[in-house]
Amino acid sequence: MFQPIHRLRRQIDCLRYSRLSYYAYRHRYLAKFAAIGVFAIVLEIMLVGMMPPNWGWVTRAFLAFLVGLSVSYSLNALVNFQVPKHYFWSTFARYALVSLVSFTLNMAAVTLFRDLSGQGYGWARLVSAGVLFLFAYALHRRFTFDQAREFGIAVYATPAEKVARIFRRVGYHCDHIHVDLVDETMNPHAAPVDLRKLRQVRRLWGDRLPVALHVMSTDPQRWLKLTWEQVDWYLLHANTPNLLHWICECRIRGKKVGIVWHESCDVETMFPLLPHVDFVMILGIGQPGVSGQPMNPRALQMAEWFDSMRSRYGYEVMFDGSVNTETIGRIRARYVVAASAVLQAMNPVRVIHVLKTGAKYEQRGAQAAHS
Repeated sequence: MFQPIHRLRRQIDCLRYSRLSYYAYRHRYLAKFAAIGVFAIVLEIMLVGMMPPNWGWVTRAFLAFLVGLSVSYSLNALVNFQVPKHYFWSTFARYALVSLVSFTLNMAAVTLFRDLSGQGYGWARLVSAGVLFLFAYALHRRFTFDQAREFGIAVYATPAEKVARIFRRVGYHCDHIHVDLVDETMNPHAAPVDLRKLRQVRRLWGDRLPVALHVMSTDPQRWLKLTWEQVDWYLLHANTPNLLHWICECRIRGKKVGIVWHESCDVETMFPLLPHVDFVMILGIGQPGVSGQPMNPRALQMAEWFDSMRSRYGYEVMFDGSVNTETIGRIRARYVVAASAVLQAMNPVRVIHVLKTGAKYEQRGAQAAHS
């Protein structure tokens, strides 16, 4: 009688830990950004107090702000968001611009607070920074540190797929669920499509995370009309017949939509569609729907090429196929998708973290996760 109760308590404790771990994981950028921000503000206040009083408080505040700006950016770029080297200075320019806007608003708030309360610069700066913190964070997260990778776990819509096992291994430690659907029109040897797996994905992960359906079919109508209720994002191959029509259908139903490049695609046909999509996904393997294949070197070049143009059209680059801790550092994409590299690891959550940071700062962690 006592054994089931003991097990139940242990399951409840595990569930509580899982939820705490989930919330800590989802808000990790915010927590680190806040800690770095507090450190930078305290540093500014100390520097203002150390400077000659005859410089004037505005001059002292601005000089201290420049020092705090350099320190906070370095910590955020290297520790929090792990900005790649090729983005470092362009990201700094955006960070400085957003921080200058935030600093200007802070100075206005500091002046008002000092006039109303009679408090010194230090307390006024802390209060104004606290009030404007979420505003500054939202701007930095949206415009400055937009290279932080988003990870999707791949799930196959086939009878053999063990969706519950994937959920137990990964849980909510991902940013979206990527369901691969491949039928006989794309691969004559494909396993039968099982849409029950898609419904199981929605049941297990609920509405916390978006569900993306990668439709590998030359007849997408067959599958879209059966999945509107379970899917948030649709990914359609660039050589799909009547592709613009299906993009419009996704838009009408409020779905995000992306087009998929594969080595068999003609890139020129993709250009007219770029202004109308949310994602351009690079399929880095030769045979769609088969896990564990080697990466196509041309896919890396295409990812870099599409990434260089994303600011002109407003889409984000996604990469699927042979994504692992060894290849991730060469992939230029904000969204990455993997399956076997994560699910076959001893510590899948740790591998996810390594993939999200490009494995640049956590090579030892990647090795330990697989050992």
